[in-house]
Amino acid sequence: MFEELYYWMTTRLAKIKSNDNPPFNAYFLIMILQIFNIVTLFVIVNYYTKVHLPKNSSIYIGLSLALILAVINYPTLYKRRKEIFEKFENMELKRKKKGLIYFWLYVCLSTIIFLVAGANLVTPYYLQK
Repeated sequence: MFEELYYWMTTRLAKIKSNDNPPFNAYFLIMILQIFNIVTLFVIVNYYTKVHLPKNSSIYIGLSLALILAVINYPTLYKRRKEIFEKFENMELKRKKKGLIYFWLYVCLSTIIFLVAGANLVTPYYLQK
């Protein structure tokens, strides 16, 4: 799944003329989308369980999450980019259209759900007891 997402993200970023390194930027953006998904899950669970973490611990948890995802995604996506492109460039047209639709749905819904959950389900620290 993320291989195809990486393929589509790289092809879309390659169309931007000022983008010097689309494969690395796609790797980075996929990592950000994955963080959005995980944090959204944490926000929803936290909303229902009412567990409040200390203010500084969320910074360390976020940095740890980013580091773990970077270590996992680097060998599976960025280092294998040539293999991924060979695999997905030879898809039939109908499958490419379907993949592109799923790509945009994933990008848009991940971002929207993250923003909505963060805006509506997170209690600011100054309101916590």
